[in-house]
Amino acid sequence: MNKLIKKLKSLSLFFKLTAIILISSVTISVITAFSIMKITKTIFINNFSITNSKILKQIQNNSEDLNNKITTVMNTINNSWAFRDYLSKNTPDILEQTNILYNLKQHIKPIEEVLKPTDIEFLAIGTNNASYIRTTAILTRSKEDIKEDAITKNTLKNPNKLLFQYNSIGFTSSTDQSNVIIATKLLSNGSTKQPFGILYILINENVFSKLYSNFPTKGNDIFMISSEGTIVSSNRKDLIGTKDETLLNSAKKINNDKVKYMNIKYNKINYTILADYMPIYDFYLVNRIDTKTALDEMYNVNQIVLSCSIIITISLIILFIITRKTTNPLRKLVKEMAKVTEGNFKNHINLQGGYEIEKLSKSFNFMLDDLNNYIEKLLVAQKKQRETELSALQMQINPHFIYNTLASIKWLVMMGDKEKASENINAFISLLQNTISDKNETITVEQEIENLKNYVYINETRYGENIKVNFHVLPQCLNYRLPKLILQPFIENAFFHAFTGDKEGRIHVFISEKNNTLFCEIVDNGLGMDEEQISKLYNSGSSKNKHFTGIGIKNVDDRIKLLYGNGYGVIIKSELGAGTTINVTLPLIK
Repeated sequence: MNKLIKKLKSLSLFFKLTAIILISSVTISVITAFSIMKITKTIFINNFSITNSKILKQIQNNSEDLNNKITTVMNTINNSWAFRDYLSKNTPDILEQTNILYNLKQHIKPIEEVLKPTDIEFLAIGTNNASYIRTTAILTRSKEDIKEDAITKNTLKNPNKLLFQYNSIGFTSSTDQSNVIIATKLLSNGSTKQPFGILYILINENVFSKLYSNFPTKGNDIFMISSEGTIVSSNRKDLIGTKDETLLNSAKKINNDKVKYMNIKYNKINYTILADYMPIYDFYLVNRIDTKTALDEMYNVNQIVLSCSIIITISLIILFIITRKTTNPLRKLVKEMAKVTEGNFKNHINLQGGYEIEKLSKSFNFMLDDLNNYIEKLLVAQKKQRETELSALQMQINPHFIYNTLASIKWLVMMGDKEKASENINAFISLLQNTISDKNETITVEQEIENLKNYVYINETRYGENIKVNFHVLPQCLNYRLPKLILQPFIENAFFHAFTGDKEGRIHVFISEKNNTLFCEIVDNGLGMDEEQISKLYNSGSSKNKHFTGIGIKNVDDRIKLLYGNGYGVIIKSELGAGTTINVTLPLIK
């Protein structure tokens, strides 16, 4: 192996380039071919999924029309006094029975055309054990069996809900030979809420399959699956009534993750799954596409191989000629360039040759000059980066502030003021979320104001409400962005240094647009400062108190200038006994 490596190293640049070009051409051609195939497949699946998604939506819209009709029938029967009397009373009087049956027929006439009896039957069983079948069909199961059926039990568990449940056979002679979806609803008196029976609408599976009968093709199947995983309708008739957990889980994942489709491997076959949830039925409408079948006719592998071979051959011929002409001047250029490997970046070269070689020679000289400039700038940037990192380390929540805040909350709880304790907890959580959890460097003005209000509220709980903070923000400034915690140090400084003892004070925060900048002004009517105190604020990197962050005024000013330039920053104006005004200028950023 070592001998082979040494032999390869001893080869001339020409042979090395030839070998590299050959390997690269073959590799690129193969990668390109497979990439095109993969991209084509992805585009096809995406377009196919878009079309099929629209079709699924159309199927669901059509199914909603069926649901509306069923709901109309349910409501009509539930509100019919004739049905209520027929299904709940035991009337021995033949005349009265005749009258009830007559009115029942009259009440049902308006809905006869809503659900045609060809594929849809409905059955009502009352609390008095009376039954009514819409057509001349007869019951194929006893009423007691029907009442003990799981479909009836589920209906009684959900008395206020219209349920759609699958059964392999119906309850009547017209539906006992086919798969049915049974819509059920507990009938109850609208005023007394007293149940008087159950209505079963027996829907032949063909009614649902007609909604998508023109859509399925080879390898492209449609399934309606219940929330328990039972296939209740499909173009694959042999699968109706079976359970498919894989399809159900895929449909749920698509619905929960809100993705267009997902690819799965099932029984060694690759499928693309699309799904849509049908809340009115509690069914999932699933489109399963056999990916291989759908893509079989898209591309011819032999043709792709032939095309790649022709491209590689032509490329090699062209590159062989170019390489031979380029190798000799390049060897000379490499020899000259090797002279600068000792670290002398001022060793310019002047090589005569072809256009490309001259360009390379000039570019190399420019590179040396740029490299010198880059090293100088890098040293400056590294210095600033260290300063920034030092500032970032200082921008952390002081643990003493957390301890003191939690102690205040504990005290409120002990004093029985649970409401204020809860409000303090909410303010504290919000403050921590927006300062610790949120990793963004900048936030909106609206978020910064919310943080300040939470900070002020916590301090008012701890130190009393002698100091009031008012916020005056122009609405158009709320969505501008500014660095996180850029105003908090000034509020903190005013809180704990501008006022002494129990003296009442006011702090006003103004945020507006001024001279095409975001202008923030913090004004207090506290003790004020002389020039020496102002100078200390400017020169102090961080505060030594045990309040919130300990960020110094100088850190804030340096941070603004580092981010946005020297045209922005902090200006402090103050006089002893006349209060303090702090101006912070920032760029307008949305």
